[in-house]
Amino acid sequence: MKPKTSEIWQYFVEVDDNYAKCKSCGKNYSRKGRTTTSLKGHLKSIHKEQFEELCKLEEQREKGKLQQTSSLTPLQQARRQLSLEESTKKTQMWDTSHPKAKKMDDVIGEMIALQNLPFHFVEGIGFRRVMQTALPNYQLRGRQFFTEHIICDEIYTKIATKIGQSLKHFLKLSFTTDIWSEPSANVSLLSLTAHGITEDFTRKQIVLKCCSLHGRHTGDIICDYFKMMLRD
Repeated sequence: MKPKTSEIWQYFVEVDDNYAKCKSCGKNYSRKGRTTTSLKGHLKSIHKEQFEELCKLEEQREKGKLQQTSSLTPLQQARRQLSLEESTKKTQMWDTSHPKAKKMDDVIGEMIALQNLPFHFVEGIGFRRVMQTALPNYQLRGRQFFTEHIICDEIYTKIATKIGQSLKHFLKLSFTTDIWSEPSANVSLLSLTAHGITEDFTRKQIVLKCCSLHGRHTGDIICDYFKMMLRD
């Protein structure tokens, strides 16, 4: 049982969790939710002298707290305030619409795209431990979120728009295609690349699309895929 710290217990004895016995009149009184409010009310209405003593004791306790705080140096007070603020901040998770949370979503999505990482990377225990340590306020997302909302939506749209603007600077365009196999994934990939020269005679090439190639690699099948990618 925790020790009683309130001055009220100098005038009452705890009977159980719900009742306390007055030392002056010997009667039991309900604590009404385990608080001391009703006990103070009893002293105030029946035992006025004891109630006045109680008020003085509580006042002395509050003065002691103020003196203890005022005895701290300015540096100690600043550290104490900073510690409280840091503790509060650590317990506050960023809402998903928070600017910092949105920025982290974008950066993680860019990392996956630039490093060609698998989408399930964000669900790995190592990555999650790093994020929880570095940014405890950030709510970790799953691969479905980054797939549907960040990489295949926001990043794709941003890159597609930028490529479209770049193509406008080409006076003429030519296209090439290439096929290569990925043994680990047991799949063949077909790419479409645009080549051109800008108005200042700078040669550039841009990979427009890459798709998985199914079936035999005949000329007709490759031609069909090539036309499909051009339409897209």
